[in-house]
Amino acid sequence: MMATVPVNILESSPRDKLFFTGPFHEISKSHITLKNLTYKQLIYKIKTTEPKKYCVRPNLGLIGPQQTVTVTVILQPSDTSMFSFQGQHKFQILHTLKDDPDPKKSPEELWSVANPALIFHHKLKCYFETSEEGEQRKKDEKLEVKIDNLKDASKVIDEMKSKIEQLKQQNSKLNISLTESQKQLDHARKPPSSQVS
Repeated sequence: MMATVPVNILESSPRDKLFFTGPFHEISKSHITLKNLTYKQLIYKIKTTEPKKYCVRPNLGLIGPQQTVTVTVILQPSDTSMFSFQGQHKFQILHTLKDDPDPKKSPEELWSVANPALIFHHKLKCYFETSEEGEQRKKDEKLEVKIDNLKDASKVIDEMKSKIEQLKQQNSKLNISLTESQKQLDHARKPPSSQVS
């Protein structure tokens, strides 16, 4: 039995939706970026529910520690309207950590002896769009990235403001302490007052 995706093992982009842009009487390509978040080598294999319609390159491979690979998914030309299959075609990303120390073994050999209980999986659903919808989606994605960057920048600014305020408070306390020290020093330097008997 395969396990679900654990935290901090593999990062997939896109996360859950894989888009293909028409026209579909021609080849349509999409890409999946896989990032190994561990400090060990990772083996991956990609399967699809529609192997006759898609070609995955490479569909099996190794990812080095903290490394990223890009997988190309090719949708074969079709005379059938793909818009009626929204979310029905699926891809499954299977992966497991490489425990075999033999550097000469191929990914195929390593995968054939992998422990099924330690194979994790992640699924993506396929969605189909016109060229106009694809352009709009890409614009929206870029806008979302900019918004996220602005949020991150705003968070950094707030943190800097907080640190500046802390420094101001520390500086104020230091000034008060210096003032008190100066008063004590001036008092110590002041000659004692003479008394007339």
